[in-house]
Amino acid sequence: MALFKEMNSGAIDKISVVTVTYNAKDVVAETIESVLNQTYSNVEYIIIDGASTDGTLEVVDLYKEIIDHFISEPDNGTYDAMNKAIDIASGEWIIFVNAGDFFVNNRTIADVFAHAINENIDFIYGDYIWKGDKQDVRVNSRPLDLMWQRISFSHQSLFTRTRLMKEKKFDLKYKIVSDYNFYFSCYMEGCRFEKVDMPISVFRAGGLSDINFFKRTFERWKVVTRYKKGLKIHWYYLQLLFNHYKKKI
Repeated sequence: MALFKEMNSGAIDKISVVTVTYNAKDVVAETIESVLNQTYSNVEYIIIDGASTDGTLEVVDLYKEIIDHFISEPDNGTYDAMNKAIDIASGEWIIFVNAGDFFVNNRTIADVFAHAINENIDFIYGDYIWKGDKQDVRVNSRPLDLMWQRISFSHQSLFTRTRLMKEKKFDLKYKIVSDYNFYFSCYMEGCRFEKVDMPISVFRAGGLSDINFFKRTFERWKVVTRYKKGLKIHWYYLQLLFNHYKKKI
């Protein structure tokens, strides 16, 4: 499917890459080309669109011959669209690189899967590049034991066993942190994570959780207290909200 492929004599895991779009005509081509130009030789590409009206569909149509699955229809938000992709995905691993985001380079997937992955590993994650208006910053993944404070990685830099996602999916009652709910609950339930020492994706500032600090924080607080109790947890989130409010005024 991709424009350039590596030769590989043995069977390698299929990787399902998902892009969710909605009225993203100005940025979706960059994302698509980032996926299609991956040198890894077994990529399944899925695009789920929320019935865009701005010209996004016309851009995607330019690549229709080399996209494995494409759906455009109304949905109940980003996580609903991601769940649709999970239903379709047939790869061993799945990663979400949404419109406006892209892989660091054309060898990213090949580099992540350059060695055999232990069958007991459920997640593979790395760092990401935060693309701001004035500069790009590499953001290192955080220790997993601090994930109760905030997510330790971006979902654009995380490969997940597809079977795990099909079993659980994203809970639509969380409007902003359903991905956090999924990953944190998996961590607390004993799933195994493996870190690679490399940035995987470039994440564009201004996403849903980026611009909804208070709602995001309250939702995350609710997720955490399902698994962790105590004054330390509540004090952390109260301080987080208070400090953010103080900066605003």
